[in-house]
Amino acid sequence: MKVAMVLPSLAGGGAQRVFLDVASGLLSRGVTVDIVAAHGDGPLRSDVPDGARLIALDVSRVALMLPPLVRYLRRARPDVVLSCLNHTNLVSIAAGRLTRPRTPVVITHHNHLSTSARHKVARRDRGMPVLLHFALPLADRVVAVSRGVADDLASTTGYPRSRIEVVYNPVIFDNLLAASHETLEHPWLLQKEAPVVLAIGRLVEQKDFETLIRAIALMPECRLIILGEGERRPMLERLVTELKLADRVDLPGFVSNPFPYFRAADTLALSSRWEGLPTVLIEALPFDLSIVATDCHSGPREILEDGRWGRLVPVGDVAALAGALTDAVTERAQPRSEACARYDLAEVTERYLDLLSANG
Repeated sequence: MKVAMVLPSLAGGGAQRVFLDVASGLLSRGVTVDIVAAHGDGPLRSDVPDGARLIALDVSRVALMLPPLVRYLRRARPDVVLSCLNHTNLVSIAAGRLTRPRTPVVITHHNHLSTSARHKVARRDRGMPVLLHFALPLADRVVAVSRGVADDLASTTGYPRSRIEVVYNPVIFDNLLAASHETLEHPWLLQKEAPVVLAIGRLVEQKDFETLIRAIALMPECRLIILGEGERRPMLERLVTELKLADRVDLPGFVSNPFPYFRAADTLALSSRWEGLPTVLIEALPFDLSIVATDCHSGPREILEDGRWGRLVPVGDVAALAGALTDAVTERAQPRSEACARYDLAEVTERYLDLLSANG
């Protein structure tokens, strides 16, 4: 079987990372994989697994992908397309319909649609539920990365919930544990003089790092490291300055290997307003750092099993987040191998093989 995995770019987003892990799993099962992106640049280019062919369509954005994607499908003739993220899913569905014979398309949905659409500025993003209402029936299979995402996708678009498959994001735990032993250069973790809270994600509204920074301001004994890059960096830097936290909050930018930070930090914090299935929480499970996450739609409660594997706090509640973090930084997590099992790459690969084989 030959699978074309279509993603918008090789930027450092969670969905892109997940797709490259799925590609690795499919390759291990003898599937031929093409990674198809608008362009081939981005920090994740080096993470394209050996054996996968990278196809750069050489366009600047997803909206321009349709013509070259159709040409690629006609030329390469993959058995099935596996696509991720809303705009790329729409383009993939259209491209599959425009090829003859038609190329089957399986789309994956990674975020809480109703919430993300409400927070978008662009009209095309706010109108995504309507676009998907008409587009989803044209896909051959629809996959959601969590039960919460699936429930919301069905209620928001009117697409039958019974036709949405739930496949969790995979994590290659052996690889990230090995990567966690690489050199760590951050001084706060090399010579730890205070508890360190770690947060990872794009510096965007969804992640609500403003609330996390304000929570750290209430914790004078703690430091915060936020790994990631994004449009809200200037605003976050101003907030750090206003709260006089320059010596306790650091924003180093995007880090290609964050796992040494997982090993050395005391607590992982997720302060998001909404999510789909936040991979960073899954990646934290095999480490002994404690976890605090907002009880946002959707994913944290599912991953942490109603608080069994970490603390859950209300969205946007500075005092509650500070309180939970204050308790969490003084404890080490219990072993969470049981929680890791359902995200094992082999198990997730089997689920995708079943879905793709049915349409390839």
